[in-house]
Amino acid sequence: CTVRGSKFIMNSFCAIATLCLLFHVQPGSSTRVPAAFVSCPVLPVRMGARPRQSRRAWPLSPSAVISQVDDYLEIKDTACFFVRAFWEQSTAIEGGLQLSEAQRAALEQVQEGDMSERYGKLVGKRKLMSELFVSRGDDGMVEACAGVEVAVADRTTGQVLKRNKGEELLTGSLAAMSARERNTLRRVSLTELADAVLPSNLGLVPVLSNLAVGSEARGQGLGQQMVQQCEDAAKSWGFGEMLLLVEASNVAAVSLYKKLGYQDVWTQPVQAARVAEDGAANIVSYEMVETCALGKVL
Repeated sequence: CTVRGSKFIMNSFCAIATLCLLFHVQPGSSTRVPAAFVSCPVLPVRMGARPRQSRRAWPLSPSAVISQVDDYLEIKDTACFFVRAFWEQSTAIEGGLQLSEAQRAALEQVQEGDMSERYGKLVGKRKLMSELFVSRGDDGMVEACAGVEVAVADRTTGQVLKRNKGEELLTGSLAAMSARERNTLRRVSLTELADAVLPSNLGLVPVLSNLAVGSEARGQGLGQQMVQQCEDAAKSWGFGEMLLLVEASNVAAVSLYKKLGYQDVWTQPVQAARVAEDGAANIVSYEMVETCALGKVL
């Protein structure tokens, strides 16, 4: 496969390489997907590709106010909402998941830590861009959320590296260069920088994750709007494709994403989060689950 550049949407509950579980999206129209997404088993990467303009415009839910969030108190509020919308109001489990106080508290703690690490405000600038979007209703309560971040991924296996690992690879590769070599890369884009310093099997991918819509706000196109926000962010960073992960057994979710224009890239086992029974030593556990990667041209 010779295509180079990529977007990797990850609907996940926790760390990038671990959780692939979010499916609350409303159906929309389809768009063209590059042949590499369909026929090539590796991660397609088109570094520095000129992004396409979106041809889809969805009306915003009348009560929705979408904003970008990096404040830690707002992230905590969003994490609590996510646990309620994704787990307790799940569309993949009839009636949702009944959580005890201990289970809910454990999930909220893990989710808050994950979101804070990936989207929280830093003193300096993040090496790999990320944004968390939150929609609030007229009452100011969170009714939907979605995040997108640039991550380092293995083109041959599709594995998405955790943020700290990806940043370490970039920093370490730059440190190993001479001052003259580093100077030649001072004004290049992030994708060009990654192309120059990372091993040939690695590339940058925008990952959409933590997508959830509260039960009271579903059916209004808000899920589509949140996806659009993330796609627009990825395009503004210079990327022209997006990719997402979803459990293969969640037929309804796969169908919804495909109606939004996403098509099959690969299917393989990926580690996913599960809630253990009360009294277990670790309330949040992990297991390998057959997962689909779906891609789309923006």
